[in-house]
Formats: sequence, structure tokens, C-alpha cells
Amino acid sequence: MIPKNIASIFIQITTQFSGEIISIDAGNLVKEEFKIQDSIYKVCPFLLGTLEALEKNTPFLLEGMLIVAKNKEYNVDIELLKQANAVTVLIHNRTSVYKFVDQLNQNRNDLFFLKREIDQKNKELEELRKIADKANEQKTRFLAMMSHEVRNPLNVILGYSKMISEEDINVKVKEYSKLLSLSGEHLKVIVNDILDLSRIEAGKLSLENKPIQIADIVKNCFENYNYQNKNDNVCLSFSNHKNLPEWVLGDDVRLNQVLSNLLSNALKFTEKGEIKIEAKVVQETEEEVHIGFLVADSGRGMTEKQASKIFDEYTQNKKSDNRVFGGAGLGLSIVKRLLKAMNGKITVNSELNVGTTFTVTIPFLKVKSDNYNNKEIVINDIPKEIELEGKRILVADDDFLNQTIVAHILKKEKVNFTLVKDGLEAFNMLKKEVFDLVLLDIHMPNITGEQLVQKKQEFFNNNKTIPFLALTANTTKEDLERYKNIGFKSVIGKPYTPAQFTKIIKTALN
Repeated sequence: MIPKNIASIFIQITTQFSGEIISIDAGNLVKEEFKIQDSIYKVCPFLLGTLEALEKNTPFLLEGMLIVAKNKEYNVDIELLKQANAVTVLIHNRTSVYKFVDQLNQNRNDLFFLKREIDQKNKELEELRKIADKANEQKTRFLAMMSHEVRNPLNVILGYSKMISEEDINVKVKEYSKLLSLSGEHLKVIVNDILDLSRIEAGKLSLENKPIQIADIVKNCFENYNYQNKNDNVCLSFSNHKNLPEWVLGDDVRLNQVLSNLLSNALKFTEKGEIKIEAKVVQETEEEVHIGFLVADSGRGMTEKQASKIFDEYTQNKKSDNRVFGGAGLGLSIVKRLLKAMNGKITVNSELNVGTTFTVTIPFLKVKSDNYNNKEIVINDIPKEIELEGKRILVADDDFLNQTIVAHILKKEKVNFTLVKDGLEAFNMLKKEVFDLVLLDIHMPNITGEQLVQKKQEFFNNNKTIPFLALTANTTKEDLERYKNIGFKSVIGKPYTPAQFTKIIKTALN
């Protein structure tokens, strides 16, 4: 006996060659549609002409046929077997199977079109990415060019302000000179902030990972701003906890930039009271040490709403801040992005008219004692002091104002210097005169600084091995690497102070 659930999905019929139904042998599939002596063609018109054409004793299969019973459609497979006097017709209900196959086919088609659409979207996104990358590159080039164009006159402004302040002038002129220098320094901060932000956005910020001393960085940062503090009503203090490791691996320049931004803000907005900076270990593992830095002041403070926006770009809490203190409101935004790159974090707690506390936490890798010798690091980091008096230095710069500033600094150091106005004159001097060091402006007519430094083999023998320094406003990491790769010993970035200028020269002459 065939189970009921099986019988409902097939029917077996025997017909004559003409299609007349002789018997219904098994199954119940649409059984009511088939009658003895009726023609099978009523239900299966597609069999017309097929039954007579069948070969005897050879099974024949028809797949995916459609029959209708009581207005309901069935997808069926039909097996035919022609014998001596009759034809056996076995009809299988494949409706659910074919619906599933249809659905699969539909899904496959949908996937095909979806894939094609995704491919198209990916192509569009790739084009948009290229456009965005190109726009970023153009923005970076534009900012680099603007930086160069701004830094050159800024170097002149700051240089001449310094020169004027050293002259025997009346008090009023000294005050004017001081204000001019302050405005120049503010402009310098804005230029540096915009370039830093652009570099971070373009993904070109790279961090050093070298042995650094946290305690020294904090102390030096404090001493720098303590020296800058001219307000007798504000007291600065610092504290390095005893558990600070002597050495960690990190980027001292960027860490100093973070702390300097925070201390600079504290000085700006504190009229009286105290500013303190401290460093301590907050967490330690076998490989890492998490160091916390706190910068707190008793300044004007902020509301909760102001504090929530303090890390946004171009944000200043009062409209007058830009006029009074300078800056573009980028400092804290850059701090947050730098800390993100260093896997660190920053929080702020502030109360209006009470003060503000910034808390920074940064993870540093520990320095393995078997990889670094502390004494060697200390010795290597201390530059040997030398005197510049009597040193023979060639200066090539096509800008008369910049020449004057360089000459003023070198005269004070009692240097025996020679000034030329372009690369060609410098080239001719280097072929016949002997020098201890050469300062080259990068952008000069006839022969540029970059071209000249690559002609060392054509110089007078002694000049082939002397240090060449680049005088330039192009001070990105990529620029500095390129200059050193083509033969420059070091770079003096504009704008520079006399102390920075002479320090770089002394280091190069060691």
C-alpha cells in the first residue's frame, strides 16, 4: 500500500497509443481530472503526437511540463514507456521543486544584477576616491606653497623685529617692536596649525618611535612657558612622579606639541592664580606603560556646553579670543588628532570662573635594557658646543632682506662669511674658495639650492665634504627627507630665531 502523502504527489496511467485512458494504476495526483476512456490529451495536450512517436520499451522523460486542474497549475515531470499494446504514463508533481528552482534562478539573477550594480558603485567610489585624493594632494600642495610664501616674509618680519629690538631705541619703539614680534609669532602658530591639520587629514602624519625621557620633556616644556610668563599674578609649577620610567619609546616632538598647546592655552586664559603640569604612571604592563599628563589652571574656565565643543576645529569660546590672543582655534583639535594617532586620549573638566583641567593619557612602549644603553643614549643626545668665531661660511640667498638677517646673526657670532645672490655665484665661489659650511636658499635663480648641492664633485677639493644647510620655508617631513637624501646635512626652516639658526649651524659643524 502506498502511503497517502506519497500517493498525493504522483499518478500512473495506462493509455492506448491514441491517448485513450485504459486504467488509472496508482497515485492520486489530480485523479479527478482523469476518466477511463477519456483522452489524456484533455489534461496533457502537450502529449499529442508524442505517444505514437515513442520507441517501444524505451523510457522517455518530459521535464518541467504544466498541467491545470481546477484552475490550479502544477509543474510536473512525465515519464513515458511504450509497450506492445499500451503506454504507461507516470506523472510526478514537481511544483514545489520548480518553484524552489525558479526562486533560485530569480535569486541568481538578482545576485547577478546586484553584483553588477555593486561593481558599478565600486567603480564610481574608486573614481570619487581618486578625485578626493587629488583634491587632498592639491590642497596639501597649495598649503605648502602658501606656507612657503607666508614663511618667507614672516621670517623677515620676525628677523627685523629682533634686530630693531637690539638697537638703542626709545621705549615706545621697543614696545612697537615687541608687538610686531608677538603678531608675527601668532601668525607663525596659525601657519603651523593649518599645515599640521592638513598633514593629519591627508594621512601623512608619521610618528617617531625612539627612546625619549618623559621627565625631561615635561621639565623643559614647563621651563619654556615659565620663561614666557610675564604675569606676576600667575605661578607655574610642575611635578614628575617618582615612578616615571627613565626611558620610553615615543615621539618627543609630538608629545611636546601636545603639552605646549595645553600650557599655551592655560597661560592665555589665566589672569591670576596657578598653572600646574604633572606626569605620572597610571597603568603598566610587561610591554607598555600608560602615562598620564595633567595640565590644570585657575583661569576663566568654561561652561559644560563650551567644553563639549572645545576640540572642534576653528572653535574659540569668545569672539574676542582671536583678536586678543591670536590663533585660529585649531590647537586643541590638532592635540586630539595627535593623541588619536598615538593611541592616547584627552578629557577636560572645567568650571566657569574657577578653572580648567586637561587630562591626557598616552601608552608608551618600554625600552628594553638589553636593547639600549642609557649612558650611550645620554651621551649621544648632548651636542658638543663649538664657537663659530672665525668660521668661513658661504651664504647664497637671492632675497636681500633675508641676506641682511643672516648677515646680522653671523656678524654677532664673529663669523667670516661671504654673501652671494644666486646659485651660480655660489657655484663659482665653491670652485676656488675654501669654506667650513655653506648656507643655501632652496629657491634661487640660475642654479637652485637643490641643483647646487648635487654638484659637489665639481667643487674645490676641501669643499666636497663640508656640510651644506638648506635655508627654506619648505619644512614638511617629505621635504626634509628629500633635502637630506640629495646631500644637505640639515635644514634651517623659516622663520627661525637667532638661537635656532646658530644651534643648527653648530650641530652641523660638530
